[in-house]
Amino acid sequence: MPEVTPQDFDVDAWLDDAERPARSVTVYQKSGLIADLDRLAEQIKNADDDIEEVDGPSAGGSASGKLRAEYAKLAKQFHDSALIIRVEGRDTHERIKIADGVKDIGMKDAAVLADAITSPKFTPEQVIRLVEKIGGAQAGLIVERFNEASEAIPTVSADFLPKPSTPDDGGES
Repeated sequence: MPEVTPQDFDVDAWLDDAERPARSVTVYQKSGLIADLDRLAEQIKNADDDIEEVDGPSAGGSASGKLRAEYAKLAKQFHDSALIIRVEGRDTHERIKIADGVKDIGMKDAAVLADAITSPKFTPEQVIRLVEKIGGAQAGLIVERFNEASEAIPTVSADFLPKPSTPDDGGES
């Protein structure tokens, strides 16, 4: 790739490809399943403890196996209920303009958030239903991501990628 100098830089082309900051968040439709998963996890632990006390650590229990199968089934249902919501940042002036266009004071925040959610699209009424259905913790995470997209400098975290190894940490040179 040839080096670009200030004289060669095409500002209009760069601006044409520029995107607003956006964030995504996963919310779960079936978050109530967590209580069932907690209960099953405790039952599995108790069943495993009972088996070790009676038969030793190598014995496999059918009760524990059934509980594990039920846990896996519910965990899959929970996982399958995921919805990835993408929110795009809005500056203060845009937020005010959107809110000013809404007559019902109780709908102003919902209208701003509905406008910022780019995938899947929501109406302000659907945003209110979403908050009521998924609860404050998950709704708060959507708002947190919206605020990050609106106010934070975009950064990339690659902490999940493997780190290059060096001879100092036991890797190859």
